[in-house]
Amino acid sequence: MISLTFDATSACPLWCHSRDIARHAKAFDKVRSVKLTSRVTVIGVCFALLAGCSGPEPQTLESATQNLINDGNELLSSPLVQRAGALHVTEKAEKAKDTACVPGTTQRFFRAQGNFTPSGSRSPITAAGLVHAKLLGMDYDRLIDELDFFDDDLAVTVLHRPESGVTFLVATRITEPNILIVGKTDCLKP
Repeated sequence: MISLTFDATSACPLWCHSRDIARHAKAFDKVRSVKLTSRVTVIGVCFALLAGCSGPEPQTLESATQNLINDGNELLSSPLVQRAGALHVTEKAEKAKDTACVPGTTQRFFRAQGNFTPSGSRSPITAAGLVHAKLLGMDYDRLIDELDFFDDDLAVTVLHRPESGVTFLVATRITEPNILIVGKTDCLKP
C-alpha cells in the first residue's frame, strides 16, 4: 500500500505567506481524506475476498435431488439432445437408494433412455457427443471422456458438477435402447 503524507511545516519555509500556508494546509487535508478513503476501500476489498473464500454451502439430499431433476429435465428438453435421439424418463428420483453409498448416506437417480432419431446420425460417438456438449454447457466437468471407452459400437462419458452434487453418465450404443442417461446425486445424509 502506498502511503502519501504531506508535512506542511517542512514544505513551507519561514518566508511563506499566510495564503501559502493555507493552500498547503488544504492539500494536507486532501491527502488525509485520500488516505482514509483508500483504507476504507482496502478494508472493503479484503472483506469481499474473505466472504468469497467461505465456499458453497454443503449440499443436502433434498437440494441435490432438486438439482438432479431440474438438470435432467433441462438436458432432455434441449434441442441438442433431442437431435441425438428420442428419450423418455424411466426414473425421476422418486426414492432414495443406498446400495452404493457408505452407511448413513443415500442417493437419488434420474434415468432416461431412448433410441437414435431415424433422420439423425446413428453413431454412438455422435450421440454421446451431443449430450456431452449440452452438459458442458450446463457447467458440468468431464470426469471420464468418451475417448477413454471409445469403440465403434459404444461411447461412454461421465460429467459431474460439484456445486449441485450431481453426476451424469451417458452411454450410447448400436443396440436398442441406443441412448442411456443416468443422473445421480452424491451420497448424502437423508
